[in-house]
Amino acid sequence: MQIKSQEDVDWLQLMLCAGALGARGLGRLMEVYGSFGEIVRAGRREVAALVGADASRALFSDDRARECEALCAWLESDPAAGVATLSDDDYPRGLLSLSRPPGVLCLRGNRALLGRKAVYLTGTRTPDAEGRANARDFAAAVARRAVLVSRLDDGVEAEAAGAVLEEAAHAVAGGFRGIVVVQATGPDRIYPASRSEAFRAAGRCGLLVSSLVPGTGYAPEHEEQARAVALGLSRMLFVVQAEAGSPAVRLARGAAESGRDVFAVPGSIHNPLYKGCHKLLREGAGLVESAADLGLDDAD
Repeated sequence: MQIKSQEDVDWLQLMLCAGALGARGLGRLMEVYGSFGEIVRAGRREVAALVGADASRALFSDDRARECEALCAWLESDPAAGVATLSDDDYPRGLLSLSRPPGVLCLRGNRALLGRKAVYLTGTRTPDAEGRANARDFAAAVARRAVLVSRLDDGVEAEAAGAVLEEAAHAVAGGFRGIVVVQATGPDRIYPASRSEAFRAAGRCGLLVSSLVPGTGYAPEHEEQARAVALGLSRMLFVVQAEAGSPAVRLARGAAESGRDVFAVPGSIHNPLYKGCHKLLREGAGLVESAADLGLDDAD
């Protein structure tokens, strides 16, 4: 994306405040003022009367202005960089189910993947040999039918993404639909550094997505936000191996509540790494023995 005018800058700053404003507040401001420039001219006090003091404070914050400057600098420095804002036609509709959908997504790679049928494959960070093998095998099978979503988290997600990136690198017969990797940092940072090549490969053959502004480093609280975005980009959640009470199990509950299909792989009753999967299956998740059980043959 190229920044061509001050209006472009103003719009990005407004979109960066979308989380604080909420959909209703953002719509109200645009209805009354029509542009960010007019909002600024109205002033903080007048805007507060429409959207509340906290939202108005966020909108006029120096921090938001600095974030916008960092975003514009990143966009201008990298021809492969782009953004999807709430106002764009290809903004992922699934993200609107979040309580505070990100107003701006930073992108690098194949933007068209945002609109494809996608599966978020996740699970434990400490899989056993069977879990690692299943993650790789299922990921390769899924990626021939739909876009694979990952955060390159330790364990199942890293194994799954690795298998798909290897297929892409070697141009395996049959090809693959693509991979979307959601970052828990700004788009110009990589965490963990040990997976830097995997992140770069995903940017070359798939799409990197971040809901954080450039310059933002890793923090534990960003993990939950990245998981929510990854789920919002997906039509279904697939848990390969997970302990009881793990983040994957908690995420599955959120997926079911938002109307997404949840699937899980069963395992030995003696293996604690499958306790979470068995709980999901008892609660109604679809049982997966092969990729065909996911019903992806009619993928977009």
